[in-house]
Amino acid sequence: MALRRGRKGDLGLEVMSLIELALPTPDGQRLLSDRHTETATAISDALRSSLDNVSRLRGWQTQYAFEAVVVALGAIRLIKTEDSGLFYFDDGGGELQPPDFRIVLNDGTHLLVEVKNVAPTGSDREAKVRAKDMASTQAYAQATGGRLLYALFWSRMGMWTLVDPSAFSIAGSQRRLSFVDAIKVNEMYLLGDGMLAIEPPLTFSVITDRDRERVVERLPDGEETWAFTIGGIELLSAGRTITDPDEKKLAWFLMLHGDWPQTEEPQFDEQGRLARLDYISAPEAPDEDAARQIEEQGFAFFGTLSRLYTLRFLEATTTEEGDIRALREEPEPALLAQLVPDDYWERPEHVLRIWRFRQYPAGIAPSGTPSGAGSATTSMPVPGPGD
Repeated sequence: MALRRGRKGDLGLEVMSLIELALPTPDGQRLLSDRHTETATAISDALRSSLDNVSRLRGWQTQYAFEAVVVALGAIRLIKTEDSGLFYFDDGGGELQPPDFRIVLNDGTHLLVEVKNVAPTGSDREAKVRAKDMASTQAYAQATGGRLLYALFWSRMGMWTLVDPSAFSIAGSQRRLSFVDAIKVNEMYLLGDGMLAIEPPLTFSVITDRDRERVVERLPDGEETWAFTIGGIELLSAGRTITDPDEKKLAWFLMLHGDWPQTEEPQFDEQGRLARLDYISAPEAPDEDAARQIEEQGFAFFGTLSRLYTLRFLEATTTEEGDIRALREEPEPALLAQLVPDDYWERPEHVLRIWRFRQYPAGIAPSGTPSGAGSATTSMPVPGPGD
């Protein structure tokens, strides 16, 4: 079975719920159908206000990005927007505030997830939530039978963490959590997230067709401008040509949406003619020790699956200047799971050697049972390529 979209939505129907907000009270004896201009004006004014509010747009884009990541990871049974529509509640126990999403895991566990964008400003790099908002959202989770978690998008690093409210520290009327502390208790593994590592570098080669080269301009000083035709392309991993279709698909995804620096290196034959153009993606080692470590261990981290897909999502919905051109892009269900299928490591003779690491909070083993003493985030690698 696979994830697929449920109700498609119909603008003609969905707009009906906005009428209650645009026209909250009856107007004497006038029919609702006669208040079209008034309704359209109210909705238009509200829309203009939201479109002019960059912070609000960023917040919604982040919320849709999280939804897309969860769908692309494909490891859950259901995800649904929770904070839409009216609701009524007994206020004897205090305020209730719905979070952004309800997620049902494959084992039937219900998660209620509030999404927050941690803007890349300031030096503290802390997520901040008002204490009263956290309390009312926790009350909603208790009333509806779900576990509350916060999905924090650290936009400076382009990374997601999924954390329990108990991880936040008390700071007056706020609850705060640093990036370092969020990483230690990150539970994105619940949604199928993992970190990929491969042997560097990844190379995309454009091979020239020697028989179709031609001079298009010859200057008086003897300098010539040549035009060449592409005769073929190759994908290489650590210098080895990738031929398997699944490995090619994964390599393309990593090159297109990863953030390893890329360099262009022309290769010439003995006569000085262009033979190929190599576009090489390789990790940027901060010092000689880091470079030596990568060489000794045989792999370098490419980043989490959630981060790679978020980069793809932001590329699709944001201009090169950073302006928002769309709030969402329809996600491809289980795309990330299909990139690295579970039987990947059972196949013989891989050219594209992959390591996948899954991160668990301290004290949580892969089976969900306590793993023993420890105070640091744990990951579960194996000695060779695999999970």
